[in-house]
Amino acid sequence: MMDISTDIDLALREATALFPPEQIFVLCDTSTFKLCLPVVRRTLSIDDRNVLVLPAGEDIKTLVGSQTIWHFLKENNATRHSLLICLGGGVITDMGGFAASTYMRGMAFLNIPTTLLSMVDASIGGKTGIDFEGIKNIIGLFKMPQKTILHTPFLRSLPAEEFLSGYAEMIKHTLISSPLQVAALSAFDLDKWFTEEQSAHITNKLEQESELADLILRSVEIKRYIVESDPEENGMRQTLNFGHTIGHALEAFSLERSDKKPLRHGYAVLYGMIAELWLSHIKFNFQTKDIEPLISLMKEYYGKAECSCANYNDLINLMRHDKKNLQSDQITFTLLHSIGNYRLQCVCTEDEIKEALDFLFNT
Repeated sequence: MMDISTDIDLALREATALFPPEQIFVLCDTSTFKLCLPVVRRTLSIDDRNVLVLPAGEDIKTLVGSQTIWHFLKENNATRHSLLICLGGGVITDMGGFAASTYMRGMAFLNIPTTLLSMVDASIGGKTGIDFEGIKNIIGLFKMPQKTILHTPFLRSLPAEEFLSGYAEMIKHTLISSPLQVAALSAFDLDKWFTEEQSAHITNKLEQESELADLILRSVEIKRYIVESDPEENGMRQTLNFGHTIGHALEAFSLERSDKKPLRHGYAVLYGMIAELWLSHIKFNFQTKDIEPLISLMKEYYGKAECSCANYNDLINLMRHDKKNLQSDQITFTLLHSIGNYRLQCVCTEDEIKEALDFLFNT
């Protein structure tokens, strides 16, 4: 079940009604502990012993991080009939869902995503998992949460980079759905959002929050429809991989480099979409005029992707390890013939991929 509501109190009461207070546990990170846990505690009586706080960031999304959660649950006598509330961004909902789904062969978990990215992507669809040996989400399983609660007021305190990271996934949902959805999202005034967040015009803020909530709901509905049609990614759900083959490689490559700040997931996906739209142009004559707005958005808000041809082989090697590949000697993509008209399991050559990377980095 999916809720999108500013009345988190009612949603939490309904979701936790069947669980004794001592059997309700909360997983959060250092950021959501300060900013979001007080909202949950306003409704639920959560003992400090039942709250696990992990460091914020992707580095914790590992087997060691999962072991920390399992140890916490065991030491606090959690059972198969307990509930784990995953309060945070995609790292917390991904890893928390994985840990809960494997603890005692599965306990219930509830997602409360606190970032735009986790609201429209990570917390929806039942994908849980951790990173392993530098590869994102390579260990995991499909398990639906008992419920996902979307509380849009959490977005008020979101830094611009975090907001833009989630916005990129919303763009992806529109590109794989229809030109009408692209137009609706394009009409959202990002400049106004960032300006109003710093202003004292409460009415304007609330109006834009309402507009954003509608757009989030549309994005969620697109993903939910796809997921329910193909829960274990045997066909249609592969559309959600658009932008991710190259995007994940860029993200993983940035994590390997100590001299660079790690690339945010949504930024990597945006760069990946631009490159994979060029692959779509090569393979299916996707119209270049439909790539231009994404390039303009990148230049205005995201900045150019930074990489050089010297790194192409490293990036392609990372793509070879992508779990979406059907064969070890092939790299497959979800590409677009046109907006909303997708093609699955498209095999591209190294030369084609390098041409797409040239397009991305030289744009």
